[in-house]
Amino acid sequence: MGVEIRLHNKKLKRTLKTAPLSLTLAASMVPSLIDINKAEQGYLGRNGSPVLGQAFEMLLARWAAGERDRETALRLLFLSWYANCEPPFLTGLPTEQETASICSETFAALGGASSSDPEVCFAVGLMAELFPWCLGDEAHWVEVGHLLASQAVKLQPGGPPLSAFVGRGAYGEYFSHMLSARAGS
Repeated sequence: MGVEIRLHNKKLKRTLKTAPLSLTLAASMVPSLIDINKAEQGYLGRNGSPVLGQAFEMLLARWAAGERDRETALRLLFLSWYANCEPPFLTGLPTEQETASICSETFAALGGASSSDPEVCFAVGLMAELFPWCLGDEAHWVEVGHLLASQAVKLQPGGPPLSAFVGRGAYGEYFSHMLSARAGS
C-alpha cells in the first residue's frame, strides 16, 4: 500500500511492508496506537527482532493522516532518532529516510524548546544529550538538549515515574530502561 507523506513540503513516497493479517491496514484506515504496539512487540525483550520499521511506517501514516496527538509525536520522534542511533539489522528501521525534518516537525508539535511537558522535556532532552546528531543539526540539538534537561528537572525533579512508560512500545521500553539505569536498579 503506498503512502504519500508531506513534511516541510517534501513529498516522501513510502510503501508499507507486508504486515501480519491481524495488522493489515485498509487504505482508508489510520493505524491505531494499539496496532503500533502490536507491531513493536517482536522487538521488545531480550530476543527482539528487527521489526521497528513497520511501526515507523505506521506512525508516519498516522502523522500524514493528521493524527498529531502527543503519543504519535513522541513515538515518531523517538523512532526517527533511534533509526540513526542503532543499526538497521537490530531495529529494522529504515536508513534511507530523511529523519531530521521529521524530528523537527514532531518536536515543534510537542511544544518545541518551550515545552512545559515534563515527559517531553525529559525524553527529548535525554535523546539530545546522548546523540544530538541523530536528531539533526548537532549544535542546535546540543543547545536544545541542555535547555530541556534543565527544564525537566525543574518540572519533575525525580524524573517521570517508570509507570508512565508501561505499554508504550519501544519508546516506553527504552525510557524505562534509561530511568532504571539512572536510579541504579
